[in-house]
Amino acid sequence: MAKKSQRAKLSLKALPNELTEQANDYYLTVKLQKLLTVEDLAAEVAATHGHQNATEVAMLTNEVLELAAWYLSCGFSVGTPLGYFRTTVQGVVTDTELASAPNRDRLKFNVAYTTSETMRNALADAELDVEIVKATTGPQLFGVVDARQAAQTDADTRVPIPVEPGQTCIIRGRNIKVGGTGDDIGVTLRRTDGSAGTTYFFPLSRLYPNTPTQVGFVLPAEVPEGSTWEVTLCTQISSNGSRLLKEPRTVTMDDPFVVGEASDVPGGSGEEEGGGQGSMG
Repeated sequence: MAKKSQRAKLSLKALPNELTEQANDYYLTVKLQKLLTVEDLAAEVAATHGHQNATEVAMLTNEVLELAAWYLSCGFSVGTPLGYFRTTVQGVVTDTELASAPNRDRLKFNVAYTTSETMRNALADAELDVEIVKATTGPQLFGVVDARQAAQTDADTRVPIPVEPGQTCIIRGRNIKVGGTGDDIGVTLRRTDGSAGTTYFFPLSRLYPNTPTQVGFVLPAEVPEGSTWEVTLCTQISSNGSRLLKEPRTVTMDDPFVVGEASDVPGGSGEEEGGGQGSMG
């Protein structure tokens, strides 16, 4: 693992922007590295400062973060080298409901984050390394967005909408229409954060819309906020959509999506190749 004294290198991927009609344009995305835990960071801090017990450093760090979470739940703001955090709430209540404790089921609590000067400087000082990813003929997964965000067609007025449990999500991509006869045909979600291993499978009958550029599914209501999910799509339909292949093709999205965050998926209106955009029921 690189030391803090070394200059950071931020790897970016330049992918063909298949969602616009302009030729030879690319969009940039961060090439994510492995997920670092408190234990990983504590081990490096312990080694840097000559501590023998990295476990103790991790324990104290976790205690500090848990204490910060408690203070945030009390309405305090918390500043760290990463940024500034404050608690937010969304929801509407009537004046009669204010006479008693609000119904928590109608309220959504979250924590807002503002980048700190330290974090901004770290990004500004990072060396950029851009990898050009050439266009491929098979399915390409660009990202997952909330269906309401996918329905927005004007690039100038688009509003980011977080991916939420119980809501319809849209996979945006190219050549991704799902079809075929095998048991694996469909979309699979696999959790990649703390509770790694949880999976959900959506067969063809549970996918809507299902077009070459958009495939939709309903995110299960029990999926927790902040969890991170890998997306795998399996289809037997050829790239031109005119025939079934002898064997299905499976593709996994490069970067996982986070529940509770709005994805910034580049591209145009999401219109079909040779057709109109699929509407949501």
